[in-house]
Amino acid sequence: MAVSSPSTLMFLVLISSSSSALLVAPAGPNPNYEVVYLMTIKNLLEDPQGVLKNWDMMSVDPCDWNLVTCSPENLVTRLEAPGRNLSGRLSPTIENLTNLELLLLQNNNITGPIPAEVGKLAQLKKLDISSNHFYGEIPSSVAHLKSLQYLDLSYNNLSGPVPRLLAGTLNVIGNPLICGANTGQDCSRTAPVPLSSNQKISQASLPTAKAKSHKFAVALGSAIACVIFLSFPIS
Repeated sequence: MAVSSPSTLMFLVLISSSSSALLVAPAGPNPNYEVVYLMTIKNLLEDPQGVLKNWDMMSVDPCDWNLVTCSPENLVTRLEAPGRNLSGRLSPTIENLTNLELLLLQNNNITGPIPAEVGKLAQLKKLDISSNHFYGEIPSSVAHLKSLQYLDLSYNNLSGPVPRLLAGTLNVIGNPLICGANTGQDCSRTAPVPLSSNQKISQASLPTAKAKSHKFAVALGSAIACVIFLSFPIS
């Protein structure tokens, strides 16, 4: 049996971290792997409003897809999905969109850690993932984004130190466990404490406070009694 030419049959298999589903790249002499990368991103997201409905593995390129903008060379430069009620996680495959300049995912319900692979997007100028449910530390790889001008991580559940960033505008407000430069929080004092430990500490301190109050009340009562007793003449 003759073997087909690699230029006519090219397959790329990506295994999603959340399922065992296999994604096969489009066949053809020049398959567009950005289609595959975006489909992997879609695979980790929940899309109740169907805004990603026209994202199709069999597309020649993703430039006509909702939320996607391409350059004149048909390379993905923008992914803009603010306020689309998306949930799930952001796939590390985002690193393969090497021409991405804008990544806007604010006002959604996306969770999980920020993929460290974001730090490989050398062309990225604006990153806004504010008002989601991202947690964990800000990956230090973000400091490698030399083209970054605007970074908004506000109102998530991020913790730990803020890396030294080159972004001209940085917003991390609404992350109470964030610390470091430009946050007003000393990292040595912002280590997260489990809720159960907080409860134990507060409960343990209550008896001590009550004991001190009780001793003070007894001493005060005794003093008043002595004054009253001495004010009357002894018969």
